[in-house]
Amino acid sequence: MKLKYVPYLLIAFVFSTPAFSQEPNDINAQTNPLILPEITTQVLLSNTDANRVICGSPITDVVFSEEKGLKIRFTKNDAYIKFQIIKEGTQLQYAFNPTEIFFICNGNTYHLVAIPKRLPSQTLRLTNGAAKTIEENRSLFQGLPHEEKISRLFKFSYTDQLPNSFTVQSHQEKMDLFQDIFVTHIRSIEVEGEGYRIKEFVIQPKEVSTAVGLKEEDFLLDALTLRPVAISIDVKSLKSGEAARMIIIERRGNESNG
Repeated sequence: MKLKYVPYLLIAFVFSTPAFSQEPNDINAQTNPLILPEITTQVLLSNTDANRVICGSPITDVVFSEEKGLKIRFTKNDAYIKFQIIKEGTQLQYAFNPTEIFFICNGNTYHLVAIPKRLPSQTLRLTNGAAKTIEENRSLFQGLPHEEKISRLFKFSYTDQLPNSFTVQSHQEKMDLFQDIFVTHIRSIEVEGEGYRIKEFVIQPKEVSTAVGLKEEDFLLDALTLRPVAISIDVKSLKSGEAARMIIIERRGNESNG
């Protein structure tokens, strides 16, 4: 049975209630970059107080230039960075030149360019390679308003041109929820780091002689989605032997959107 595919520039049922339209600010994503292995990352550190670096596994080595006025101690999963303060007479000279630091953790090398600033003590987290997925997803949607993010997700799904950073899980769950139609959940697509999940369904009529009308709001059932953001069906009426494609975009649990 052939499904009807439509362009992604469609009219979808997008929710505008405060529960779904207001995106929480991801403060960590805005102020601290993801520190990934094998990528040079600039970080702002306090030049007055000790800064902390945390890794999920024991830190085995730290490479840096001591002559640049830097002191680093590390033990197990933590390291502490302190820029030296030089006293000349009654004046205190604070570090201001960037310096490179290499952390070796869990077999990975993290390359930081530390920029000393007059800031409170900073805490940095070294993330493993799996976090690359989050960074790639965030880069796809960076700076986009909520509505454009939703439009882009519909495009990816309808055209089946999914980024490699999306996690796809196939399903074949046929649900008998309605009198005239069957709804089959065929695929879930996780967009980690952005807080979205795309759920794809096929709608097929039962043995009926007359057309069955389809309205997006009729599918807002807990059995299909718990945190819906937007929903779209590519046809509005079905006859026997036909099928429609439905896409629901929902929030992922407690994950915040960037």
